[in-house]
This record gives sequence, C-alpha cells and structure tokens, in this order.
Amino acid sequence: MRGLALLSLLVALPASAQPRVEEVITATADARDVARYGDRVFVATEGGLLVLRDDRVERVITEGLPGARLRSVSVIGDRLWVGAVEGTAVLDAELNVVARHAPRRVRRAVAFAGSTWLASHGGGLLRVDGDRVRSVSLGRAHAYVRLTDLAVVGDELWVASHGVGVLRVSAEGRVVGRVRQRSGLPSDYTWRLERHGSEVFVATIAGVGAVTEDGAVVRDHRVTALARRLPVRDVRDVALAGDRVWLATFGRGLWRADGDRPRRVGHYERAHAVLTADGDPPLVAHAEGVSRGARAITSGGLPSGDVTAIARAFGALWVGTFGDGLARRRGGRFERVGQAHERWTVDERINDLAVTGRGPGGRERLWIATDRGLWWHDGRVFSRVEDPAGPSWIHTTALHVDGDALWVTTSRELCRFRRGWRCWTGDPSFPVAQLHAVTTDRAGRVWVGSLHGLYRFDPEAERFHRHTVSSGALPVDWVTAVVPWGDGVLAGTYHGGLSLGDGERFQVIREGQVGLPSGWVNPHAIRRRGDTLYIGTLERGLVIGRPGAFAHLTRADGLPSDDVTDVLPDRGGVWVATRGGLARLR
Repeated sequence: MRGLALLSLLVALPASAQPRVEEVITATADARDVARYGDRVFVATEGGLLVLRDDRVERVITEGLPGARLRSVSVIGDRLWVGAVEGTAVLDAELNVVARHAPRRVRRAVAFAGSTWLASHGGGLLRVDGDRVRSVSLGRAHAYVRLTDLAVVGDELWVASHGVGVLRVSAEGRVVGRVRQRSGLPSDYTWRLERHGSEVFVATIAGVGAVTEDGAVVRDHRVTALARRLPVRDVRDVALAGDRVWLATFGRGLWRADGDRPRRVGHYERAHAVLTADGDPPLVAHAEGVSRGARAITSGGLPSGDVTAIARAFGALWVGTFGDGLARRRGGRFERVGQAHERWTVDERINDLAVTGRGPGGRERLWIATDRGLWWHDGRVFSRVEDPAGPSWIHTTALHVDGDALWVTTSRELCRFRRGWRCWTGDPSFPVAQLHAVTTDRAGRVWVGSLHGLYRFDPEAERFHRHTVSSGALPVDWVTAVVPWGDGVLAGTYHGGLSLGDGERFQVIREGQVGLPSGWVNPHAIRRRGDTLYIGTLERGLVIGRPGAFAHLTRADGLPSDDVTDVLPDRGGVWVATRGGLARLR
C-alpha cells in the first residue's frame, strides 16, 4: 500500500516548464575527411559538416544530419554523401538534406555500375538504388564488414578493408581478386585508396603499397620506400602532385617529400585525410582541426564529440571524453588539456569527473576516473592515486562527493577518501563486482549500482546488502545510476527503467509508466537539482523532471546526440554531455 500511495503522490506533481537548448558545442576540431565540390571544400568532423570557401569557414551543418559525429564526405555528381556514426545523409547543391539512409559509419560512397556503393566500417559493402539499400556479401569473416574506402578501377570496384587487404569486386558484387600482404602490401589493415594515373596507392597501418590496375604490387616503388622512412608508418592518406608526395600519418602528422627524404609539415599529430590542389599546399583534416599545410584554418572546439563527464573546477568548465582525454573551457573557448596526457600520462579514456575542497579553506581538487585508474589535479600538476590502501589501477567507473568524503567505484571495489583511503571488495561469500555508480542518501547510507543489482552499504558496520529483481526491488539487476531521493535512493537501470526505494520498500517505474519515455539509463547519468531529475539515456535523449512530470529532449529539440552521458546543473543553466558533444539548456 505504501508503494501505491507513493506512486500516486508522484503522478500528482505538476509538470515543469519545457527547457530549451540554448547552445551546442561539438567537436569540429576533430576533422576526419575532406572533399572538394565546386569552389567550396567540405570537411567531415566530429561536430558536423564544415563548409569552407577561400579557407574560411562559411557555415557548419548539423541540422538534418543523422548526428554530428561524421566519418566521411563524398561527392557523386551534384550530391554530397555524408557518412555519420548514426546514419548516412545525402545533400543537394544547395546543401539541403534530400535523403537519409540507415547504414552507419560509412567511410566512402562512389558511383559504380549504375548504382551508388557504400563502404561501412561495421556494416560492410552496400549497394543503393533509389531508396533501396542492399547488403553485398564479400565473405564470412568479421573483417569483410570493416571497410574503409572505395575506388573505381577500370571495370572493378576496389574495396579497402581492416584485415583482408583490398578486395576487387565486379559489377555483380562478386569478389574477383584481392591484393593482400602476401601479395606485397605492407599490411592487410588498409585505410585509403588513392588513384594516380595508372596506379592505386594503398595507405595501410604499416606504410603505403603501390598497385597497378591489374592488381600487381610494385614492391620497389618510390612512394613505398618513402613511407618506410617515416618515424610512424600508420599512413591514413597519400596524395601526389607532380613529383611531390604527401603522406598523412596517425601519430606524426603530415609529411612532404620532393626527393627521397620526407620532411614533416606542421605540428599536429593525428592526420586523417589530405586534399591536394595544383600549386597550393594541401588541405589536411586532422584531430586538431583543418590546416593548409602548416597553417591552421580551424582549431579549438572539443577534442572529441564522445563526451563522458563534465565538472566545474578552478573557475573553468572541464570536459572528459572517451579516447581523447580532457578539455577545458576558458574565455568562451575550449582547449584540449594536452599536458595532462603527454606530460603526466593521464589515461585519455575518461569515465567520470568530481570536485572536492570547494568549502572555506578547502583545497580544490579535480578527480579524474579513467580506464587505468584514478587521477587528481590541484590546479598545477596531475597525480595518480598510488596509495596501496586506495583503488587499484583498474577500470575506475564513477565518483561521488559527500561533504568531505569522495566515494569511488571501480570494476571490483568501493572506495572512500577522507583524510586517507579505505576500500571494500565484500568477502568471498559476497563479493562486490562490476560497479557503475555510487551515491549517499540523507541518512548517510551508501548506495552502489552494479551489474548484479543495487547494493546498500553501511560504512560503520562495513556490510553490504544487495537488492535485486528476485527481492522485488528492481526491474532488472543491471543498475547504472543512483541519486538520493526522499528517504532513500532513485536507481536507473539498463532497459528496465527506474526504482525508488528506502531499503525496505521499492517502487519500480518502467518505460511508459508515469510518463517515463525511456528505460535505458546511461552509467552515472542521473543528476539532481532540488526536486528536478536529469536522466541521461542510451540513444533516447534527456529526461527532465520527476515521476509523473517528465519532459523529454532529443536531437529533434537541438541536442547534438540522443546518447546522453552526463549532466551538470550550473549557474544560469544546465550543461548536457552527449556522445555528439555538449549542449547548454536555458
């Protein structure tokens, strides 16, 4: 009866005003591909499609695209084909989206044999005729669907792959030949196909192969020899202009060779694509922006659209990404905090951020949970937690600050820092494992979300009590997020919805009940400001309000992605982290 009364009270609450997206910040600094169309150049970035004219950004296109995280841009006739992580879009000459297709992570689109062919990294080879998209099977191994580029060579379609070299495909979609490492390629893991005259250059993770149109590898080619002289042989693109060779590497940037010795151009590290023009230095898409040779055209923005955590420390907004490390916003501009990773070796796979020491006389400290342990920053240096009594150097998943205590979860530990470290792993009969989130309620009890249920922990008795589906407390046992609510906790799960409880009684709210639009809650993605909940979901947007009075924001409302990973209520608004960038709500 108590649970029913609680649910009735929640449903009776009035709805909140609908929030609005005021600002969107994406990872336009991370450029992945580049193509020329007329007098404009188009750059596919992690934050949308850049339109350049005379080396100036004319506009940034995100509206109508299937997400802002782009992987490719291809020109076919009077159409632009844009491959995104979440789908494919076709734009006309006026840059209006005229068609959308389901295939994700398309790396190249070409016209061949009367159809449009797509190479998808994960989706394989696809053939598009009008609105119809058909899959073309190349082989059974997983490598046959991890495709990276396409090129039309004579009456064949050449397909670059990650693991099986270059496949030669007929107009009927049959594999009629292949060029592999055993044939003379530097590697079967290939990135780009570049036609130049009668030869095709294949950029691979181990150098560049030169191949004739009949599939023969020229083992002593000059370009192949130049690539062998690079300090990093992971070549992502190759371009030729007369006798000059340009090599884009992932790790040491762009290299130019007029003779037999390559020389580095610019200071960026991770180059993805090169676009040459007669007499001009090439246009380079790289992980820090777009450059004309060594001169930057665009820079700034987030280092990656895959934002996992946000926090405010030392007067700045800090952003954690998964794979590209930390960024910081100062003076309205984002900058990657490169020294944290290059000098202090902080792992670039950030899972969560938290701040302690904000009170009077406190020493402010930013805590950084990563895939390789826990770090902290005091405003000057970054340090790794190496205390034997502290968390292990393993997958650190979530952080929570309660007064002067910092609570930490890892893949197999619950830890607390308060003038010293103390960690708990349960005992052999009741182990604690696969933890995803932690919080404390107003009674001082600690709540931990895990793959195996919801743990209630008493720090004084040092005992865990587990709540599960079988005990009637949860819709599913995979608890991803927890936040204090009433006399207890509100827990979010993967695909099950929410659970409200105080340890004695629980009320389960499934997707569709009391206005809950999604039951897929991302790890540690529930935040609270007063009586308002902010719930980040997996590919279903942001849920705002409280049970019975939820609002719902998605990409249709301006979010850069529907995969919401964190929320930071801040002065005058709310920051929302997504897999496609940041949004600020009014």
